[in-house]
Amino acid sequence: MSDAERPSGSNRIAEANRQHFNEGQHVFREGEVGDSAFIVVDGTVAIYRLTEEGEQVLATLAKGAMFGEMALIDDDVRMASAKAVDGSAELLVVSRAMFQKKMDGLDPFTRGLIKILADNVRNAQK
Repeated sequence: MSDAERPSGSNRIAEANRQHFNEGQHVFREGEVGDSAFIVVDGTVAIYRLTEEGEQVLATLAKGAMFGEMALIDDDVRMASAKAVDGSAELLVVSRAMFQKKMDGLDPFTRGLIKILADNVRNAQK
């Protein structure tokens, strides 16, 4: 296959599997092992944590947003839960292998910086 025929990096992501989630359906839950990240194609996803007062929404994500990547960066469990809200959501599923291939293509400085930033986010949540 020539370079012209080979899909670009963004096209390879676009070829990722799609998954549909009904309103209220969980994509993942806090504390689970993460084996994929997600990109919102359509709909809305709430990222939240359970507290004594109930669900604390940390972010509401719409088309184009990526989430779930932290578990792939540092091989730790999910920091929060994610579920479809305000109707159904269509998501691209970015596998660990696909994510790792993208990370492997980065220079060592950038990979290290991403790891440091992920560690900072995790430590801020404790």
